[in-house]
Amino acid sequence: MPEATETLAKRLRRQAVWCAELDSPLYASLLESAADDLGLEGPVWAVLEGFQEEPGSAALALRLMGAVHRLVLDDTLSDLAAHYPSTGGDGDPSTAWPVFRQALIDHRSEIRALLGTGCQTNEVGRSAALVGGFLEVAHRTGLPLCILEIGASAGLNLLWDRYRYESAEGAWGDEASPVRFTHSYVIPPPLNRQATVIKRMGCDLHPIDPASDAGSLALRSFIWADQLGRLALLDGAIEIAREMPAVVEQADAADFLQRELARQVPDVATVVFHSVFMQYVDEAGRRRIEAVISEARRSASRDSPIFHLRLEPGMTGEARFEIRLDEELLGTSLAHGTGVRWVVDSSAL
Repeated sequence: MPEATETLAKRLRRQAVWCAELDSPLYASLLESAADDLGLEGPVWAVLEGFQEEPGSAALALRLMGAVHRLVLDDTLSDLAAHYPSTGGDGDPSTAWPVFRQALIDHRSEIRALLGTGCQTNEVGRSAALVGGFLEVAHRTGLPLCILEIGASAGLNLLWDRYRYESAEGAWGDEASPVRFTHSYVIPPPLNRQATVIKRMGCDLHPIDPASDAGSLALRSFIWADQLGRLALLDGAIEIAREMPAVVEQADAADFLQRELARQVPDVATVVFHSVFMQYVDEAGRRRIEAVISEARRSASRDSPIFHLRLEPGMTGEARFEIRLDEELLGTSLAHGTGVRWVVDSSAL
């Protein structure tokens, strides 16, 4: 196998493993079949050729699956829709693969055009992992919150306080919310706390308007087609966003933070946050973001503290992601915000 196709095949197989681990048997199987087809230089290679120089963090496999799913959702690929659970299909990978493969042949140019856009998975489930961090800041400071999200996509996680979180040990949030997390926690964070958000803003290089038909379609396309629970959470969050849109500015993350963090407001705690974002930022960009946050935290007054909350892959490369507040490990979760294990006890603080 030529080196270029071997590199792409390895990336597809790696994502197939992750899909299997995260309970998406349809995507796991389709990606394995796509990797096999690459070795034969079939239609998968014709679609992916030219993208092999991208870094693995660019999530090409997810962009491929999102591009095809988008054409399923807009009824371009009606034959494949019969096998995608998101459109009422049977979810059978063995019958889906030949139709998927033919779609790559028949709609190669459309799929390649969609591949040129970035991965925009505005995963609402990550709010279930982040909520404990927001409540932690409110608990430790006793202050209302200003929240600033970088890499915000459609800004759905900026609306975390409009969702409902339930565990065996307690609950938090609006009981009538259409977004309810009922199976997210293995070890939950303390939910018997108060928090008030008085300002929320985000930025993204390519923000999505969740209230628009095109925006909703883009967001839904990046949800894995056999994960109907995630789709239901997304649809609930879009419903909330249509009633209460969050401001997501088209801007570079460091520029956005430099401006916003200079606007200190007395008696407000500011929380800069992001989730599964840094992998899409180059090294220079990461250093600049970290420098802006560090400098702002150093110069912040006692009555206007600044915190850095994030959900990002851990250093070990394992499947569990780390929830950190500044440098403190609060807990871990899986990539979509499930399986949350809280590790810090701040009940005495």
